[in-house]
Amino acid sequence: MRLITKIVLIFLGLSFIVFIIGGVVTVQIISNEVKKEERWFLQERLRSTEKYIERRQPTRDIIRDKVIILPQQDSIEVDNIMFSDTIVYHSTLERPELHNKLEVGKKVEGRFYKITLYDIIIEQDDIVDGVIESLVKTYLLLFVVVLLGSWLLSRGLLKPFEDTLSAIKRFDIKENEPFNLPKTDTKEFKRLNEFIHQMSQKVMADYQSLKEFTENASHEIQTPISIAKGKLEILQNGNLDEEQKILVSEASKSLTNLSKLGNTLTLLAKIDNQEFEQKESVDVSNTLEDLLDEYEELIYLKGINLSKKVSEDIEWSIHPVLLEILITNLLNNAIKHNIPEGGFIKVYLKKNQLIIENSGKPLNHKPELLFARFKKGNQSSSSLGLGLAIIQKICKVSGLKINYINKEQLHQITIES
Repeated sequence: MRLITKIVLIFLGLSFIVFIIGGVVTVQIISNEVKKEERWFLQERLRSTEKYIERRQPTRDIIRDKVIILPQQDSIEVDNIMFSDTIVYHSTLERPELHNKLEVGKKVEGRFYKITLYDIIIEQDDIVDGVIESLVKTYLLLFVVVLLGSWLLSRGLLKPFEDTLSAIKRFDIKENEPFNLPKTDTKEFKRLNEFIHQMSQKVMADYQSLKEFTENASHEIQTPISIAKGKLEILQNGNLDEEQKILVSEASKSLTNLSKLGNTLTLLAKIDNQEFEQKESVDVSNTLEDLLDEYEELIYLKGINLSKKVSEDIEWSIHPVLLEILITNLLNNAIKHNIPEGGFIKVYLKKNQLIIENSGKPLNHKPELLFARFKKGNQSSSSLGLGLAIIQKICKVSGLKINYINKEQLHQITIES
């Protein structure tokens, strides 16, 4: 949900609560005011009635519509005005209606009179209905105005923010170009753009430094390793006893592992730096068949039985180099961790699935843990523990799903596009 929509909904919700509370308060205020006006009106009529009595000095009871004047023989309490509500038949409406009633005793020209006045009451239900109608219409007007205003705000006031988001989406760290953000005169958006600009400059600088370090480290490490391996080979071909040859051979293997480690970490760094971001439609069937042909002899020499079922013309959207590295690591993993005798490798390729099954030692932990860097099923093996980490990283950047299942000696890795 958009920010402006959330703000509008919150505002309308709060307005609804305020309208309800305001409606209750309004009904109470209007009711009190009406009551006050009704009593004031009866008191005005009382003064007119007193003038009428002064002029006529009635000696008989006068009972008219809404006025009752009763002459009293004895003295009564005077000026004790009492208000009350009562039901009186309304002659115009022809039905009983709630009236306001004023009762008072008066002494006029030496005579005592009991005066009763009536006036119809504006019922509270009528006031409530009027207030509700007024508030509903006002709220509907507010609703329309707020929706229209939010639409205009989203197109005008928030446009710099939308432009900034678009600029961020277009930003590509590998192009090493300055971050072009739109100009704005809104203080908050200015601060946001300044922060994004500073952050992008730092990120680009860090990216370039990391990239140069990775490339330089890879090159500078491989050179002395190659020199050392060459000299060890010279020593191995020299006049050495068996113990010395074993030591030289182990040193050569360590240098080989160091060289592989450098290349693997460099590859992971390149994948992290999105240097293989460009995807294209790649024929997985051909790539898989070519790599199986390359590994077929090695698999045969290891005494492993290979079976395959590869559908033709299967294409995935992936960087071709990453696809080749992915399949190579899967096959290497299946060969390296197979059992010494009677092992097998089964390869299946369907439209959206690549499945590689192989025999191997059962795992004593969850297979997913092997996706971590330098995590090995057998810590004493010569494996670097980076093969599955690379496979998982390639799947992640390529939008592929990976699933690893181990049941006894069966290891199955499924890649889904």
